[in-house]
Amino acid sequence: MMNTGNNNKILLSLLVLLLLTNVGMLWYFTREEKIEAKPVTRTERMAAMVQRELGLTDEQKQQYIALRLKRDSLLAPLNADLRAAKIEMINLLKQDGVPDSMVQAVAAKIAAKQVPIEMEFYKHFIRVKAMCQPQQYGPLDSLLNRMVRRNTGDTTVPSSN
Repeated sequence: MMNTGNNNKILLSLLVLLLLTNVGMLWYFTREEKIEAKPVTRTERMAAMVQRELGLTDEQKQQYIALRLKRDSLLAPLNADLRAAKIEMINLLKQDGVPDSMVQAVAAKIAAKQVPIEMEFYKHFIRVKAMCQPQQYGPLDSLLNRMVRRNTGDTTVPSSN
């Protein structure tokens, strides 16, 4: 049988625990909410990286963002067409006995849809270069080479020219 003193200590401990829990919950639910930074878009992250890599001014950074948004809007319908052509090829897998000539035709269609996308990227980089100062051309060339190497799976380190 437990004596009354032990029961009182246990009850007092539980009471203190409940009181602390309530104070903690009261603090948690009534504290001022932290202002969360708005999520940074991919365009903003890329602009910050390009600014850092090329030493762009804030004005150039804003120009870069505008150029990138223009490029994205121009690429959207081209990417939709490319996606549709690639889905057409995937749908060939659902059929038995698809002749190689049909696969080749769809592959050629995909390749033809890729050309305007590559041309738009090229034009975009021409516009980016036009926005740069001559001393920024070297870092831009280096950045573009690294991007191409990374996007094509080349893990070798380029030699410096």
